[in-house]
Amino acid sequence: MPKWAKILIGLIAVIVVIVIAFIIYVNTAFISKEEVRENLIEHINVEEKDIYFENIDLEMDNSQYEVDFYYNNQEYEAKIDAKEGKVIYTDFPMTTNDTTTNNSASQAETSEITLEEAKEIALQHANLNESDLTLVREQEEQDDGTTYYEIEWRDTTYEYDFEISKTGEVLQYDRDRIHD
Repeated sequence: MPKWAKILIGLIAVIVVIVIAFIIYVNTAFISKEEVRENLIEHINVEEKDIYFENIDLEMDNSQYEVDFYYNNQEYEAKIDAKEGKVIYTDFPMTTNDTTTNNSASQAETSEITLEEAKEIALQHANLNESDLTLVREQEEQDDGTTYYEIEWRDTTYEYDFEISKTGEVLQYDRDRIHD
């Protein structure tokens, strides 16, 4: 066998090994697309039969799944942490189905929170420590008659954006790599 044929066979073998190693890495390091579906359905609290998943794409550069889905003929998107399965962001309107009649609970739902309380809620939601972050922006915003707090933090790797309602509900959360 000529020398060039042996080199070509060796090169093909190396490429095959690299591809197989990459596939094994992806399958063991990241959650499956089925787990992405399950986590998103649980997070937005809808029945599986009522949701249609158009795309579930793994973005290797930031270890996130980007999900495009339909619910009630409306298109939404979500970002899911590919390692932990936590929902990082969704534009799906989150509502609470809690019909508690307890007066103190009802009163807590209607009372408005301060900006400082909104920052605490944001930190807890994303499991962040304020001492590890730099506060970039904190302001009160209004959109379509709804008032909310817009809060943005950064660390050395990520930018964290939050919209927190005046009642303390996390309306939007997004984490993006700074250097993409």
